[in-house]
Amino acid sequence: MTLGILKKNMKGESASSPAASRGQLMGHRVLATLNEGSSSATHLVVDPVDGALRALKHAVRDGADEDGLLHRLVDEHEIMRRFDHAGVRRVHRLQRVRSRFRLREVGLFQQYVDGPTLDRWAVTDGNAMLRVMEQLGRAVSHVHEQGFVHGSIRPRHVVVDHQDFPVLIGFGDATEDGVIAEAGSGNPGYSSPEQFLGGILTARSDVFGFAATMAAMIFRHRLAMENARELCAADWIDLHAQWIGELERCTVSVGLVRLMDQCLQPDPTRRPIGMAEVVHRLEEIRRLGDFEQVAERDRAA
Repeated sequence: MTLGILKKNMKGESASSPAASRGQLMGHRVLATLNEGSSSATHLVVDPVDGALRALKHAVRDGADEDGLLHRLVDEHEIMRRFDHAGVRRVHRLQRVRSRFRLREVGLFQQYVDGPTLDRWAVTDGNAMLRVMEQLGRAVSHVHEQGFVHGSIRPRHVVVDHQDFPVLIGFGDATEDGVIAEAGSGNPGYSSPEQFLGGILTARSDVFGFAATMAAMIFRHRLAMENARELCAADWIDLHAQWIGELERCTVSVGLVRLMDQCLQPDPTRRPIGMAEVVHRLEEIRRLGDFEQVAERDRAA
């Protein structure tokens, strides 16, 4: 893929920044900036050996307080290298730069996926949406089978390639199954209540995030979670009723409403135990053909 094509496609993983299309980083030529965060940036780079395109997640330590950031990127590599699934972004290698025996810079070289993120994907009908979510569900299930929780499933952490195949990315919050979440660490609109309340993260936490992502595709906006970090258990129960009421107004698919009702339960013990069950039920819904067409939508963000 050339830089000219990149500039024509300003969506998702293919978004480019003209200012980033010059210079080198960790021995690789930079073509574009794919994403910029407060603590790290992801760039599209060219491998100097084989010319392959890579997504380089890069972070530099500015002070002693940022050592944790670099080590989290190292941990992200350790988690990602355990996955082997077409629907999970592959990691190629980790490069460390030290100065005076201290870690100064870290680069995580990953698979580059050419396509829009899920919030920008042009869905054509309900069946196309279900197929993508089934494939995404299998990828999430693979993550769980390795003993990990993704922890941040949302539309911008799914890239859909030119064959409408979804790839799960964004493993910065991934952790081992059974870890206690830091209270208030969730992402409003997509994260499970236990992430905001400091509960235990399990596969069921990702089941919630998966369903919230699908709801955002149907509603054309994220789930309403105003002041999520301040909500109590009763508040979450009220919100759940609102979400399901909105879903019932959006679709006549009884099977889909029932599945989403269970996946979005505030109490994790009332959700499906794993993604395999969720995928199976999505397949049944698609087979029945009662999920009506979905018009091309605005960003789900």
